[in-house]
Parts: sequence; structure tokens; C-alpha cells
Amino acid sequence: MSIAPHKIFKFKHRYLFTRSNMLRLRYVTSFAVFGVIAILSIFIPPSSSLALSSALTLPGEYADNSKNARNVALNTHATHTLQSRVSDAMRSAPDILKKAPENPVKTVSIGKGDTIAGVLQNAGLSGKEAYRAVKALSEHFEPRRVREGQELSLHFKPAADEQPESKPAFEKLSMKLSPVKEVVVAKQDDETFTAELNEKTLVKRTYGRLAKIETSLYGSAARADIPSPVIAEMIRIYSWDIDFQRDIRRGDKVEVLYEAYETEDGEFAKYGDILFASLSVGGSFIPVYRFEMDDGRVDYFEPDGKSVRKTLMKTPVDGARISSGFGMRHHPVLGYNKMHKGMDFAAPTGTPIYAAGDGVIEFMGRNGGYGNFIKIRHNGRLKTAYAHMHKFAKGMGKGKRVEQGEIIGYIGTTGRSTGPHLHYEVLVQNKQVNPRSLDLPTGEILEGQQLARFKKAINGLNQQYVSLTKGLKFASRSNPDNG
Repeated sequence: MSIAPHKIFKFKHRYLFTRSNMLRLRYVTSFAVFGVIAILSIFIPPSSSLALSSALTLPGEYADNSKNARNVALNTHATHTLQSRVSDAMRSAPDILKKAPENPVKTVSIGKGDTIAGVLQNAGLSGKEAYRAVKALSEHFEPRRVREGQELSLHFKPAADEQPESKPAFEKLSMKLSPVKEVVVAKQDDETFTAELNEKTLVKRTYGRLAKIETSLYGSAARADIPSPVIAEMIRIYSWDIDFQRDIRRGDKVEVLYEAYETEDGEFAKYGDILFASLSVGGSFIPVYRFEMDDGRVDYFEPDGKSVRKTLMKTPVDGARISSGFGMRHHPVLGYNKMHKGMDFAAPTGTPIYAAGDGVIEFMGRNGGYGNFIKIRHNGRLKTAYAHMHKFAKGMGKGKRVEQGEIIGYIGTTGRSTGPHLHYEVLVQNKQVNPRSLDLPTGEILEGQQLARFKKAINGLNQQYVSLTKGLKFASRSNPDNG
């Protein structure tokens, strides 16, 4: 037989709850007090707990009255001590439990259509502070050139202890312009904001990499941790001998020793020079080395001291495919067979076009079916022509002297053209010839002391490359460790 609790403890619903069925305040208060005491017990030293235990011991448990009196006095003192500590703890409880102060550093990002001043005001600066900060920043950076996603770090002074409700005061901001440069704007007083441009020290480091071509040149290089800009520079160096769109095959190999500039904490800043490169094309290795000659000129040379630079580059466009070769063909616009007196390189509009060799621009402008057209005279018998350009490069003009590899324009589809491409011609004695069958003379050949110095430089670069690639294997699509 069970007995209902309310039969033993006589209480009514209204004793505990209000008319709105809410727990009465006295019980809420009691629960809160017990909760605070439970929390504070964590901060009370063990000695106080012992004292409380002693204070709760009954006098009858002592052996004699004098001993009881002495212990009662001690217990009374301990009780007062404990009460004092509890009071101190309760007074300090708000400080212990209060929310931690806000972080004095705030990072904000520029959104689409934002201005720096607007972002600063949204972050808590006054309009006057934002205006003066941007004005100081403009000494080293044009605010209107700010990019979406650009980040700014804002530093604030925490609110004073005696004024916890006051707003944190703006102290300074920093804006990273590059891995090397950073602008810091500091608030000196309400009227004075100063800006300082800080630059990190760069450290030059050298890297050695190697890769086996499994799919594309860039893809295979990326798997071997060879940066795309380094591969692009390799293509330029070898452009007098190798057509990377047609000569490179699966199984060919790439080796490269290059420089990179980084900050002291390891953040990349920019690439330096390629010191050594080697291509294995069809089983034949073609190594080249960077070398500075006695007169200060720098070029790349084969191991025997012959410059890789030819009179003309083999391909004046990077990453293009041959869409039409030299010879008879069915003209895509005219609709009948016609002699094609050049080579067409198909590539997206805007792809850079390079001068195939050193020379002087003989003609630049609109030229009938050729569209935007440039002709360069390289010597008394050799010229090159470039047609269907989207636009000419800045600074180009008739009589302008250009260097081999210099950008002269950009691929387009002007004139009689069905799509963006470069029509490229080589003229010998003003007669168009097949560029691929032209036997071009080599450039400079090192001799004497220069050759001896070059041979010594080769040994040093080879040793450096071996030490940096020790243990590395050629990157493979199927197995990165497959050599």
C-alpha cells in the first residue's frame, strides 16, 4: 500500500506557485543562493573546509569541559574566519563571473563596392577618425584602388577599469599591401594620424625540382611542385629550339634549379632567376645554364658555351596550337584552295604575342585582310610579320626598336579571320618562307676566359642541383614516387 506524499507533508499548490503558475520568488532566491555557495566552494581553500568541519562538531564530543571550552573558542574563531572569506568571495564573485573583455584587435574585410572609410566607421570609428585615417593612409596607398577582399587589422585600447561601460578607443590600423609591404596608421591624438610604410627583409632561396611528363606539361610540373611561372619562364628560354605544344611527349622529363624570394618567416614574395634547366625530349637531354658575361649581359648557354638564343624564336606565342601550317589549303573564308604563306597559332583573345627576334618595327597599323598588323625588320634580309591582332602593346609604333621576346601585341580576330589566332610569317628577301624549315644561325659563343669561367659556374650549379634534389624522384600521375 502506497501513501501519497501530500498526505504526510501538508502543502498546497499556492504555497509553491503563483497564480500564473510561476515558481515563487523566495524559492528562486534560495536556489540561487545555494548555487552561488556551490560555485564559491571551488574557490575556498581546504583549510577553511577543515575549519567548517571543526565548527560543526558538537561540544559533547570532547573529553572534559576545559577542553570543550578551548575548542569551542577555536571553532568560533574558525567560523568567523570562514564567514569573512565567504563574504569576500561573494563580493568578488561579479569580477570572477563577469564576461571577459573584448578582443582589442579586430580584422575587417573590404566588400564589393565598399570604401575604406565606410568599413572603418562600421567597425566603430567615428566619421572624423575614419576620414583622418584614410587621409594618412593615402600617403603610401591610393584608397580608391582598394580591392574586394582586402583586409585591415584595427587595434583598440581596452576600456579603463574605472569606466567599464566606456567604448574601446581606436589606436591604430595596419593594411598589408604585399607579402613584403605593410602600411600602419597610428592615432597620435584627435587631430593627428601618422602613417608608416614597413617593408620586410627578403631572403633569396634556391629550389631544385624534377618531373616526368605524364599528361600536360603544366599539370605534371604542378604535381612535382614546380610553380607555373617557373614553367612559363622555361618555355621562354627554350622557345628558340623547342615547340612545347608539339615537341614534348609523354615520358619526357623536366629538371630545374630556380630562385625564390621569401620573407624571413617563410612567406613567398616573388620568383627570381632560373639558374639551370634541362629537358629530356625524345630521350635527348638539352641542359641550359644561366651565365652573366663580362660586359654584364645575361643569357642561357648550352654546356659547350653556345647561346640558346637564335636569330628568331621558333614560336612567338605561349600555349598556342598550330591551326594551319605553311602551304596550300582550303581557305576557310574565301572557300577555295589558296597558298597559305605563314603559320596560324590559335589561342584565346588577349594572349600575348612576342617579337620573334631583335629588330625595328617597319610597319604597324591596319592592313586589309591582315587586320591589325605589325612587320619587324631583323636585318638586311630577314623580316617577320604578325596579323589579326586584337590590339597593339603599349609603346609600340613604327620605328620602335624591340627585343626578342618583348610583347608587341595580343591575339585577336581582326581582318579576314574566322576566330582568334595569330597569322605569323617569316620573310627572307621579302619572300614568305616556311618558318619550321628555316635554318637559323645560333647566337653568341663563349670563348677563352669567359668559357673557362662558364665551365666553373656549370660545376657549381650541377652540385647545387644534386644536393637540393637528393632523394627526389620524378612525379608520376599514377605513382608520385615512380622514377
